[in-house]
Amino acid sequence: MPADAKRGPYAKGLARREQILAAALEAYANSGPQGPSLRSIADSVNLTEAGVLHYFDGKDELLVEVLAARDRADLANHDLGSRDGVMALIEHGTRTPGLIKLLLDMTAASAVPGHPAREFMQQRSAAILRLAAQLLGDDDPWKGRVMLAALEGLQAQWLRDPSVDMVADLRRLYETLRS
Repeated sequence: MPADAKRGPYAKGLARREQILAAALEAYANSGPQGPSLRSIADSVNLTEAGVLHYFDGKDELLVEVLAARDRADLANHDLGSRDGVMALIEHGTRTPGLIKLLLDMTAASAVPGHPAREFMQQRSAAILRLAAQLLGDDDPWKGRVMLAALEGLQAQWLRDPSVDMVADLRRLYETLRS
């Protein structure tokens, strides 16, 4: 057998994990702010909840992987090299309240050392800060932190009150920071 050939069960396990991840991402993207239950995700792939978690190191790892998959899709589908592209991405987020709620939940959970979301959220924040510096044309890290804090805070406000216009508020903040 060639050294780079994958054994059947291993490849099948990876494929099953990807199927679960895709189902969980879709379930969160189509849910309201309450998010889907693990049972509903398991049902969608014909597994038990324990069966789903067999492919992950726990529910929190599954949830972090959902966010990572969402970020990969967002990078593939939005031009993040321009303010308008970033704002289009934020606007897109208003159609996926379950994912916004999950992101905020994992953001809060990542404050705990050792939590599965901690490293992911640290890397995600660093990438967002680099993007903010690029878009703002400024190396002042304060401006990026303010933009990220405003985004996270506006997402929480929007979940409580969908009349909050995150995109308009962030555009206004962006223009203020650029001037």
